[in-house]
Amino acid sequence: MQPPSLTAAAAIVEALVATGVRWAVLSPGSRSAPMAYALAEAEAAGLLGLRVVLDERSAGFTALGMSRAALLEGRRAPAAVVTTSGTAVANLHPALAEADAAGIPLVVISTDRPHELVGTGANQTTAQAGIFALAPRATADIPADLTAPGPAGLGEEAGRAAITGQVRRAVLAAAGTLTRDPGPAHINARFRPPLTPGDGTILGESRPRAAYAGPAKEPAAPAPRLVWEAPGAPANVVDEGGGAPGLIIAGDCPDPALGALAVRVAERLGWPLLAEPTSGARHGATAQSRYAELLATRGGRDLARRARSLLVVGHPSLSRPVSALLARDDVRISILADRARITDVAGTARRVIAVEPAGTPDGLEDQAARIAGLLDRAGPSWAADWTSAVAALSPPSGPWGGAVAAPGDPRGAMLTADEAALTVWESCTLDHAGADAPLLVVGSSMTIRRLDRLAPVGAPAPTAVANRGLAGIDGTIATAGGLALASGRPVRALMGDLAFLHDAMSLGHGELECEPDLQVIVLDDAGGSIFKGLEYAGVPGPKRFSRLFSTPQRADVANIARGLGVDVIEAPDRDSLERVMAQPVRGSSVVRVPCPPVDER
Repeated sequence: MQPPSLTAAAAIVEALVATGVRWAVLSPGSRSAPMAYALAEAEAAGLLGLRVVLDERSAGFTALGMSRAALLEGRRAPAAVVTTSGTAVANLHPALAEADAAGIPLVVISTDRPHELVGTGANQTTAQAGIFALAPRATADIPADLTAPGPAGLGEEAGRAAITGQVRRAVLAAAGTLTRDPGPAHINARFRPPLTPGDGTILGESRPRAAYAGPAKEPAAPAPRLVWEAPGAPANVVDEGGGAPGLIIAGDCPDPALGALAVRVAERLGWPLLAEPTSGARHGATAQSRYAELLATRGGRDLARRARSLLVVGHPSLSRPVSALLARDDVRISILADRARITDVAGTARRVIAVEPAGTPDGLEDQAARIAGLLDRAGPSWAADWTSAVAALSPPSGPWGGAVAAPGDPRGAMLTADEAALTVWESCTLDHAGADAPLLVVGSSMTIRRLDRLAPVGAPAPTAVANRGLAGIDGTIATAGGLALASGRPVRALMGDLAFLHDAMSLGHGELECEPDLQVIVLDDAGGSIFKGLEYAGVPGPKRFSRLFSTPQRADVANIARGLGVDVIEAPDRDSLERVMAQPVRGSSVVRVPCPPVDER
């Protein structure tokens, strides 16, 4: 016989498993004890994977990485993250904000004291229901003792049914199954003591016995639908008839099938494909490298003015030249959308084409043909003109490259951050590593922009992931760890020193937790180099700029990692980095790459 708190926790866990949740992250606490016992029993039964993470902020991003792993497998199946009450819940907000903006399924289960204790000054008690404001797709507040016999509760059978219904609705909302709007959902579960189990098992005899794969995609997807079109035409569009040239702009795509669809549409139309590193589309016959650099030149702008149509895929956000292109009012801009929320910053989009990317090559080809039928095919030389223009650019340079450090550099820098980033990118390609190619997680600030500027196009590109929903650098290591655990694949995480320091504690784990195959590569270049290429660097006063923006830190990356029990490898030059990248990722390690800081004058 179990107390009502354990019965309710068991009902929550059983409903999570039944609706496709395969992973849960637990941060330890007292009020969450019933959930901890129920999750541990579910793990022992092989129903889900469980990870215990000390810090709730890390736990939130770890669960986010687990949900991303499901997306890479073609499943919109959220991971769950469970916390105790109080500030523990608030620490999940950064991960929820990212999940909200990026459309990543995620289920939060915060545990709480009974309603009558809210506002009384009871320990670790605050207003948790609604704490995440507009981020959740659904919110449920489950009362304490719901499974208790009346008059306190509904009784076990009715109480379990009520809890199951709330959990199912939350998971459906998080997955976007009915709304095409995936994101986080929040369940606030209130427990009254006793919080420890009685005799017997916690999960009921009716618990699921087999792992449920979740809402997987069907082999054939619905046909693309033109769901919205603005009346009339953009005021400044000049209709040039057949063969009107166009461009495809592919931004961050958490679902790789959407990026694969963009490649096929580009090839059918003969349109140049300008694809960010995490689009899943940085390959194919028409893909272009160094496109942002080209668009920043007069020749590139003149070439872009010839475009009469743009097709936007995913969430492009990395470069100002692309943003300027998307703000034009003299082209027809269409958005290829796999979810309800779209990227249209300037409000210039004329139509939205809804798709549910198919999971098979034949299905993608069929969808690509239908989409291409809604647009105009370009002339045979259009993509070639872009390729020639890129080839004519000067060798890569810019405010983030620079020469090799001078002899005597106290940081021991021997190769630039650009060179190091490219070496890591290449190590994660199938051509380089074969079937065991690591997944690549990229820091969302300067690191991903280096790759966008310099990484070559071609097949096959790495499977790259970044938290580009809100583009924060927090939680990068935790996201990578969750991705490694849930995917069962090795992961390399590439980031600058500030992103590393922001989330360094996520490298640690409990003595009884397994170690992910995760290698963190740190481009140690003395702080926020992204600001050194922006207008703030031009304001007189280098010390003020350094203090307020680039913020170099007095921290030892290697010793921090060692203090957390992680192996450290120093890679001060190209040869040493290439040797490390040639080895498989086994266990956790940090590779420190000292890079010359950019001149701030």
